Amino acid sequence: MQRSTTNMNIIITGVAGFIGSNFAHHIAGKYPDYTIIGIDKLSTYSCRENVADLERNGRLIFLQADIAEGEAMADVYHRYKPEAVVNFAAESHNDRGILNPTEFVRSNVLGALNLLELSRTICGVRRHLQVSTIEVYGEQGGEVPYFDEGSPLNAKTPYSASKAAADILVRAYMQTYPELDVCITHCANNYGPYQFPEKLIPLAVSNLLRGRKVQVYGDGMQKRDWLHVLDHCRGIDLVLHRDRFSISKTAATAPAELPIFDFSARQEMTNLDLIKIICNELNLDFHESVDFVTDRPNHDRRYLINPGKAETVLGFKPTIALEEGIRATVKWYVENRQWWEAIVERTGNLEINWATHASQKHAEGANTSSL
Repeated sequence: MQRSTTNMNIIITGVAGFIGSNFAHHIAGKYPDYTIIGIDKLSTYSCRENVADLERNGRLIFLQADIAEGEAMADVYHRYKPEAVVNFAAESHNDRGILNPTEFVRSNVLGALNLLELSRTICGVRRHLQVSTIEVYGEQGGEVPYFDEGSPLNAKTPYSASKAAADILVRAYMQTYPELDVCITHCANNYGPYQFPEKLIPLAVSNLLRGRKVQVYGDGMQKRDWLHVLDHCRGIDLVLHRDRFSISKTAATAPAELPIFDFSARQEMTNLDLIKIICNELNLDFHESVDFVTDRPNHDRRYLINPGKAETVLGFKPTIALEEGIRATVKWYVENRQWWEAIVERTGNLEINWATHASQKHAEGANTSSL
C-alpha cells in the first residue's frame, strides 16, 4: 500500500550528482506539495547546474554540506525535520576508487553511517532509503544466472567494497533498530541525462564530438545490465512511498526478506555493442572511432540482477527500451554540449591510461626496493 503523498519534507543527498538530480526533478514534478532539501558537498564531480532550475522555481532548497560531517548534517535535520531521507551521495567511479580508496570509504561508509544515526536519533524520519549498486554483489560467475536480494555481498573493488560496507551497516540497522524504517535499493548500470562525463556513455559521446577516439578497456566484451535513470527514479519512488516493511525473525539468515529491492530492465549489452550504437547515432565509423587500451585492474567481466522482487512487491515496470534510451541519451549530450564542455574545461582529461599508470607504479616499486 502506498503512503500519503502530501506535505512531506524530503532530504535528497548527492542532489547535484547524476541520479540524485534526476530524482529531484522527478519528485518536484510529481509531488508539488513536497519540500525538497537537496544536499551536496559540491566536489569536483558534482554539478549544481543540474538542479538550478528547481532552485530558481522555489522547488528545491539547496544546502552545501558533506554527509560525513556530523554536526553540519545534524543542523540540517534539526532545521528541516525531514520525514524522508534518500541517500544518493557517494563517490562512485571505479577508476578513481582504485587511485584514491580513502575518500570513497569516507563518503560511502562514514557518510552513510552518519545519516543512519541522525535518522535514528532525531524524531520524525518515516523512511530512510540507502541507494546502493549492483556492484556490491561482485563479479558474476558462469554458474550464476543472476544476482538478487539474497545473493552474498562479494565486492572486489575499493568503490564496490565501500558501498557493500554501507549495505552491511544498513542491514544491521534494519535488524538492531526495527523502529527505524530503512530500506536499500540496488540497480543496474544507469544511463541518461546529466551523467558526469567520466562514465562510459557520456565519455564516449564527448570524446567523439571533440574528434577523439573512445578508449575501450581490454576487448570491450565486458557485459553490463543497463537501466535508464528515469526508470530507476520511478523504482525508488515506489520504495519511498510504500507502507512500512516488517522485518521478519528469519531475515537474519535470509537477507532477501529484508526491505531490499533490486532494479533492472533485464537488458544486457557488451561495452563494445554499446559503443557501436553511439557511433551509429553520431554517423561515425566504429572501427575508426575506437582504441583498444589496457584494461583497468580487477575489472568485473559481467553482472546481472533479477528485478523479480521489485516487480512482484512494488509493481515495478521499466518503460524505456535500452537501444531507444541510448539513442535518446546520445541526442541529449549532443544538444547539451555546453553542459559537458564546461565540466571538461573545469576538470581536464577524465580518462586514465592504465598502461602508463602501471608502468609508473612498477618504476616506483623498483626505486623503493633499491633503497
